[in-house]
Amino acid sequence: MSHVRIGVYDLIGGTAEEVGDRAQKGMLRVFQAQPGFKAYGLAETQEGKLISVSLWDSGEQAKQATELAASWVSENVADRIRLESTQVGDFMFFESA
Repeated sequence: MSHVRIGVYDLIGGTAEEVGDRAQKGMLRVFQAQPGFKAYGLAETQEGKLISVSLWDSGEQAKQATELAASWVSENVADRIRLESTQVGDFMFFESA
């Protein structure tokens, strides 16, 4: 079963679209280069939060993704988002269409 890393961010500057573009061009590439990477996405909530979700083969890889994300955010979008919380866990089930 997959392991998940979820980060919740406050948008403090710029737009969600700007952060999303940067994440797709930068954070995604960082994750793709890591062993165990399965998927990554970024969503904007109605409350203006950004939710980062990545899927990994192991819990250890998901934990490592937390450190990678913190480093990437610090170097690339620290003026636009601030981490509110991070969670790492195991999917009990995950289905798609």
